[in-house]
Amino acid sequence: MDALDFRIVAALQEEGSLTKAELAEAVGSTPSTCLRRVAELRRSCVLAGCVFLADPAKLGRGIRAIIAVTTRDHTKELRTSFANRINEEPAILQAYGVTGELDAVLIGVFSDMEEYQALCDRLFDSDPDVVRYTTLFAVETYKETTAITPADGGRA
Repeated sequence: MDALDFRIVAALQEEGSLTKAELAEAVGSTPSTCLRRVAELRRSCVLAGCVFLADPAKLGRGIRAIIAVTTRDHTKELRTSFANRINEEPAILQAYGVTGELDAVLIGVFSDMEEYQALCDRLFDSDPDVVRYTTLFAVETYKETTAITPADGGRA
């Protein structure tokens, strides 16, 4: 990747609905070059997709929760089973297997506490391999972005 590719990635992370002409203007190139570069960035999976981000509160999911989970066992089949159950939960937006004292961290958005409690009953309380879970409810947002900056700052 060169500096133009990094500028294209940065511009599209800021606004994914740019036309090729708008993108070309934003990055200082031509529409045909941008079209070719974007196609290559998609082919190489640098650009993995194009989505619009929705406001959870405006969709009736104003409760944000970070859930830390500790499990009894760490076998691959139990991790896979747990991950499969998490993937079926629409309220869970992100889920990570982590190192350290915890085994998983989940980020979810809920319509109300009843929905949150029902998820806990399904995923954690009925699972004998879940030893403990702790939930933190977000009350303020200090930073929320999906943009990824290259490790070298884009100085290719």
